[in-house]
Amino acid sequence: MSRETMAERQARLEEQMRALSAGVAALVEQGKEAAESRRRGYQAQEETRIEIINLKHRMDGMERAVDGIKPTTLELERVRDRVMFAGKLGQGLWSVGKILLAAAAGAASAWYAVTGRPPP
Repeated sequence: MSRETMAERQARLEEQMRALSAGVAALVEQGKEAAESRRRGYQAQEETRIEIINLKHRMDGMERAVDGIKPTTLELERVRDRVMFAGKLGQGLWSVGKILLAAAAGAASAWYAVTGRPPP
């Protein structure tokens, strides 16, 4: 093994210093990229937080609106039930009316057939 000269040692040290400098530069660049990535992550997180808050406000408004129309909805249900009952009652009365008209027409026809004159 030969001894290295001072110039060789200096060249080797300079090469190591350049490698070390390049490594530090790469670490600095990675640090900048990591900081930028974290900044974008925090920004996206903040935008999501704001959007969630807006959705919560809209949901609260929707709940208040639904609570506000609840009495109207209950009244509408009562009216609907009354209308359905009135419709069924009307159908029943119409059926009874048709039967009464048919019976009256039958009675008039029978009167005419028996007496030969129109009913009084």
